[in-house]
Amino acid sequence: MMPTVIPRQPKKERDQITIKLDRDVLQNLEHYCRYLDSSRDYVINQCLVFIFRKDRPFADWLATNGLALSGDSNGTAVTAAKAATGRKAKTPDIGQGRLPIGEPERHDSSARR
Repeated sequence: MMPTVIPRQPKKERDQITIKLDRDVLQNLEHYCRYLDSSRDYVINQCLVFIFRKDRPFADWLATNGLALSGDSNGTAVTAAKAATGRKAKTPDIGQGRLPIGEPERHDSSARR
């Protein structure tokens, strides 16, 4: 088989959960999903990956307890010590090129229609 220009999308194992959200949070989630043209699953997953990578006290807690982050959005393992030191990963940050959560970018509404 010839190699492709774009690598195949990795198949990741997923588990289903049920959560309850405050109505205002759910409404904002729906807006954010429409803004990104993405599913709830994707947005929630990426938000959690983002916070796990950015929360230094959590990374410190993981390191203290001999634990490591299970993986990042690219499926590679990230150690708690590396996350705590703030060293940049070799893979791009999920937030790269986007505004941080909570600071929505303003768009001209006529451009998106």
